[in-house]
Amino acid sequence: MIRTAPTTTRAVLALPVLLAAAVALLALADGLLLAGLRAGGLTGTPPPNAPLITSLIDKLTSNWLWLVGTGVGLVAVLAGGMMAFGSQRAPDVLFRVVAGIGIILIVIPSALA
Repeated sequence: MIRTAPTTTRAVLALPVLLAAAVALLALADGLLLAGLRAGGLTGTPPPNAPLITSLIDKLTSNWLWLVGTGVGLVAVLAGGMMAFGSQRAPDVLFRVVAGIGIILIVIPSALA
């Protein structure tokens, strides 16, 4: 059979109704979640000791960066010394260090994000 005029099915007509219902349900759920958090004591203002916690996190982050930088520097000096004294395993050690740093700094954070 050849149809000359396009036909619409009930599913196509019901699609806007379903989308509107989904949006309404999401808005209702979002409002309920916020109401639950407000009932639990969330006011939207930071706690009184928030700057203290922020400074603690900043200090821990800077200490961690210093430790990582020191460790990488020591390993680089060790691998450089191995190369200078003609070790055959020096390129292997250097490649493993570079690959490990790449995994720690690039692959793991991107996998966790």
